[in-house]
Parts: sequence; C-alpha cells; structure tokens
Amino acid sequence: MHRTASRLLLAFTLLAFAAVPARAQESLADAVLYGSAASVDKMIAGGADVNETDATSLTPLMVAAAQGYTAIARRLIAAGAGVGTVAEDGTTALMRAASANRGETVRLLLASGADVNSRSAAGMTAVTFAAFGGYLEPVRALLASKADPNIADNQGRTPLMAAVTGGDVAVVEALLGAGAKADAADAGGGTAITYAAAAGSADAITALQKRGARPRDLDLKLAASECHPAAIGVLLGAGLNVEGPAGGEAPLLVATAANCPDAVKVLLDRKANINIKDGDGRTALIVATAGNMLDLARVLLERGADMDVEDSLGRTALMYASMNGREEMAEMFRAAKAKKK
Repeated sequence: MHRTASRLLLAFTLLAFAAVPARAQESLADAVLYGSAASVDKMIAGGADVNETDATSLTPLMVAAAQGYTAIARRLIAAGAGVGTVAEDGTTALMRAASANRGETVRLLLASGADVNSRSAAGMTAVTFAAFGGYLEPVRALLASKADPNIADNQGRTPLMAAVTGGDVAVVEALLGAGAKADAADAGGGTAITYAAAAGSADAITALQKRGARPRDLDLKLAASECHPAAIGVLLGAGLNVEGPAGGEAPLLVATAANCPDAVKVLLDRKANINIKDGDGRTALIVATAGNMLDLARVLLERGADMDVEDSLGRTALMYASMNGREEMAEMFRAAKAKKK
C-alpha cells in the first residue's frame, strides 16, 4: 500500500507535451511555434491547411494554445481551425492551453466552442491539467464554463486530487466551491487528503477537512514517509493516533526509516512513544544508528531515547554505533552516556 501511495505524486506526469520538431521547410506549425503572426497570415492566405497535423499529431492551433499565442489562435480559428480536434494522446487545444497556464487562450477556445469536459486518452479533462499545475486563472475560466470538477481519469483521480498534489490552496478552494467532492476515492482507495499528505500540502488538508473530508492512518504514514512535518501536525490535530493503528507501523518508525529529523521532532512533540518497537524489536534509535543517521540519532538521544533496548538479534543502539567506521556516531553515544551519569 505504501509503495502504491508514494507514487501518487508521479500520477500526473503525463502532462508533458512534445515540442514541434524543426523542419527543413517551414510549415504553418513552425510559424506558429515561432510566434510569427505575419508568416501565419501569409501562409493562411496562401492556402495552408490550418488543420494539418505534424509528426507528433499536433495541429497549429494546439501549438498556439500551448504557447499562449492568443492572437495567432484567433487567426487560425477564423480560418477554420478545429477547436475540438484531438491529438493521438486524446488531448485538445484547450487541454494544452490549460496545462500551460494560458488563461486568455483558454477563454478564447471556450468562447469558440471547445468542449470543456472533453477527456484525453488517460481520461483527464482540461480542468485536471490546470489544477495539477496550480493554475488558478484557467481553472476559474473552465469552472465558469461549467467544467465538471468531479470527472475522474481512468484511474479514478479527480481534478481535486490533482490540485492538492500541486499544492495551490486557491485552486483547491475554487474546485471545492464548484462542487468538487472532498471525499472521493481513486481506484486504489486514495482520497484527496491522501494526495495532499503525500505532497505535504498542509493547507490543502485543512481546506478538505472543512468540507467534511476525514484523514486516515494511511495519510499520516504517507506524510511521515515523505518528510512533511507540517502535514503531520495537521493530521494529528485532526485526531489521528500518533502511534498509528493497532498492529500497524508506527509513524515515528516510518519517519525514522526515511531519515526525517523534522518529522520525528513533530511526532515526539505530540507524545509519540520514543522507544516503540517494530516487528524486529528495533526502536527508532536502533534504526537511526544502524543506518548511520547522525542528525536523527542526535535528536533521539537529546529527547531521551533508551540506548540499552535490545532488538530481536540482541543488539542495542550502542552496539550498532560501535561498528567500524562510525566513530562520530560512537562518540555521540559516549557523550550521551556520560551525560546520564
């Protein structure tokens, strides 16, 4: 579950679009890419096909949309360019404009009849693309044109999940205000709070909670594993158990394994059991010492971690600290021992 959830931040990397390749003889798409309105006008007047696709299946209008060349896009539309034409990946000019934060171009395409809820081959709509980028202007324009904030992609991911991943709270609020479901789940059971926890979007978690979304133990584990102390604080403030679920992996141990000193500090500030053990009898101090995590071990020692607890192999943190090549760690333990006397 953790491996699946930790990949949530990679879920929207399909947003990258291929550039128009250079050609020996300039095409209409080339002229658009270079922003040459005069060349575009000349080629249109000369009978150039405004809907011709290039090697990457892009039309000149798609190129103009991605570049934000609104005036050129207007010329192309007036000459008969199809606003609803779809590339091989199912994307449209509107999606490309939205994904590149081209608010003015988005409004032009909408006014020209672009389908606001058209879906790409991956099932994403223009508002999902814009939300992932944290682009408030396109998001507002799309929502004003009746974009559905609850259309999920092929894996059940909604625009709201994209927005919290991007971390822009204004975009999150705009979607929630338009009726986005705060508690919707994707195909793997992840909710918008799950995505926000993985991304460390503490303010987004707060906004979602105000709309009735409830965090789960998995969300706290994700925030701990990704080293997001602010998100951890918000999730604990919502009432989650600082020790995690009964029989589950303790957030303190998760944060320790990820070598996250700041996350560990927050958990200890919230009274996490500093000597809690994993299935192998290892405490956070043993894990940090065995992994030669100096800064983390220092935090744990300063907070009073027990140096004499044995793991299932009968080894203590001090034994791990004394291994060859860990002189700095060993010295830190000797100093901590002396301080206790």
